[in-house]
Amino acid sequence: MKKNIKKFSLGIIAISLAVFLSGIALAGSEVSISGAINEDGQLVDNNGMAYDIAENDKGNEVMEMVGVKVTVKGTVMEAEGTKIITISSFVEE
Repeated sequence: MKKNIKKFSLGIIAISLAVFLSGIALAGSEVSISGAINEDGQLVDNNGMAYDIAENDKGNEVMEMVGVKVTVKGTVMEAEGTKIITISSFVEE
């Protein structure tokens, strides 16, 4: 009986680790998002999803483009229910 519990516990740990590592891989993948910059300096995509823009050289440039449609490339992270994009490049549409 103890062997079965031990095997079950190890299986759960292995599955949890695999799910955790796949989440990290997805979070770091570069994405492309098209939308417009709102008055709050957020990127609002074509589906109405708002992304806070991380402060870096490209992000600061894009935040100043209120009302302008852009396509950005970058990585998206989620913290406390807020999506944050770190922009690596962008083009004005």
